[in-house]
Amino acid sequence: MRKEYWVNVKHVDNRLVIYLNGETIWDSGIVHDDPELNTYVEITPMLQEHAGHTSELIFEGFNDSFTSENAEGEMNPWHFHYRVVSRTIDENGTLVNEADIIAPYNEKHLSNPNIRAINNCYQLIKNNGEFKVVSNQLSQQFYK
Repeated sequence: MRKEYWVNVKHVDNRLVIYLNGETIWDSGIVHDDPELNTYVEITPMLQEHAGHTSELIFEGFNDSFTSENAEGEMNPWHFHYRVVSRTIDENGTLVNEADIIAPYNEKHLSNPNIRAINNCYQLIKNNGEFKVVSNQLSQQFYK
């Protein structure tokens, strides 16, 4: 049996960039109309490369553009939905188990355009043969 670690991006409305240990591992580009993406990005090799140290996984969501007529004071929608999961794979390559290692993030709001809407930073360490989140810092900017 082996463990794999994946980021599952389900929705992006505007732009989401994912960094691991200072390197960009995925960038949605600017996306409109909130499509269902269901994209998987494997992070196992990058976590293993720094297994003796704390790894930093950062999700930055941007509200980059106006939605329609660029009217003064118009708010922009943003939606970011992702999961970070561990997968247990057997000797035959069959998926045995998939479990969230963080609470899934799924937020949808309005905010001023041209801002960083979210900055969600997770610290991960390897403990007892598995990567675990030991801290999380989140900032969000939205209009209520």
